[in-house]
Amino acid sequence: MVDAAKGITNKSTLAEWEKGKDNLSWCKVIALLFNIHIQPIEFLEDTVSSHLYFSIQDIANAYGTNDIEQLKAISLKYLKQSQNETLNKDLLLKAAMACNFYEDLTGKDIFPSLASEKLVMYFSNVVNNDNCWYYENIFYFNSVTQLLSPTHLYGFSLKLLEYVKKEKIDSKIWYDLSLNALLNVVFSLIKKDLQKAENLLEKLDTLEIMDLYAEETIREKFMNSLICYAKNNDSTEMINLFKYLDFLGLKKMKSDFQVAFTQIAEIYDR
Repeated sequence: MVDAAKGITNKSTLAEWEKGKDNLSWCKVIALLFNIHIQPIEFLEDTVSSHLYFSIQDIANAYGTNDIEQLKAISLKYLKQSQNETLNKDLLLKAAMACNFYEDLTGKDIFPSLASEKLVMYFSNVVNNDNCWYYENIFYFNSVTQLLSPTHLYGFSLKLLEYVKKEKIDSKIWYDLSLNALLNVVFSLIKKDLQKAENLLEKLDTLEIMDLYAEETIREKFMNSLICYAKNNDSTEMINLFKYLDFLGLKKMKSDFQVAFTQIAEIYDR
C-alpha cells in the first residue's frame, strides 16, 4: 500500500478507498496501478473474472463434486427465476450453465426450448453487434457449449475466432479463455457433428499459439486424437498422448482427458 500510494495519496486514504469509504479519481487509480507495475487492463480483467466466477460458485461447487442432484436443483431454481424476470440475462445464463454441466455429467438435456431460443438470441446479438466479444460473453459461451445446436455452435465459434484474429488480444487471461471456449466447442461438436468439429479445429490451427499457452496446445492435440478415434476407431494417438502426460506428470489433465475420451467412445463405439 505504501508503494502504491507514493506520490499520489497517503496510505490511510488508500485504505479508506479500498473499504469503499473514500473516493479517488480514475486518473489516480491508474497512477496507483502503475506504481506497483500493474496494467489497468489486468486490474479490470481480474476484477471482472473474479466477479463472474464468484457469481456461479454454487454451480462450480456442485459440478466439481459431481453432485448431480444439486446441479439439477440449481438448474431448476435459476430456470424458474429467469421465467419470472424475463429481462434478467444473468439468471438465464446461470440456468444455462447449470443445465450445461448437468448434461455433461448425465447426458440428459433439461434446458427448455424457449430458454434455448433466448440463449441463441443472446449470442446472435453479440455477433451482430460489430462482433464485439466482451470477456463475460466469452465466459458464458465457454460454459454452455453443450446446449447449442451444431449449426449455432459452429457459426458463433467462427465469429469468435474472427474476433480473436482481428483484435490480436494481448491479455493472457482473455486469450486463454477464448482458446478454451473454442476447444470446448470442438469437443461438443465431436459429440454432435464430426465434420464441423474437424473444420473448426483446422481453422483453429491457423492461430499462432505461443508456448505460453502450452496447456491449450495439449488440449488441441487431444481434440485431434479424439477426431482420429471417432473417424477411424484408432486409439493409437490417444494412447501415445496419455503416455506423454504420464511422462510430464500431468495426472489431473490425463484424468480429465480419460473421462472425455470415455464419453466419445460411448458415442462412436463400433
